[in-house]
Amino acid sequence: MRQVLNAILYVVVGGIKWRMLPREYPKWKSVYHYFRQWRDDGTWRRLHDTLRARVRQKAGRHKHPTAGCLDSQSVKTTEIEGERGYDAGKQVKGRKRHLLVDTLVEPEKRQKRRVGGGYSSNRMG
Repeated sequence: MRQVLNAILYVVVGGIKWRMLPREYPKWKSVYHYFRQWRDDGTWRRLHDTLRARVRQKAGRHKHPTAGCLDSQSVKTTEIEGERGYDAGKQVKGRKRHLLVDTLVEPEKRQKRRVGGGYSSNRMG
């Protein structure tokens, strides 16, 4: 089972297609089967939530985040049918995706820097 998990991480982190999985891992169909099963039954969500809670508790924080940083990005899409729009500010046809991340960095380890009319916090080394 460890090889299956390693294979899933290899595909996800490397951004490769399932069929391109190297031979040292189990067959791609088996690996993909487990990936889909764990996605559909909520295993990945539970794993993520458990790891996040442990990291936060180890840092002395409550296990559930109370604040986050929200960002968005406009991504160009092809002419293929599908849901898309237009970002007039960036003059991009496509989709807008949003990302919300936990604010786990301690305040004394942040550095303020000016970014596009606002301020952004970066973690220091």
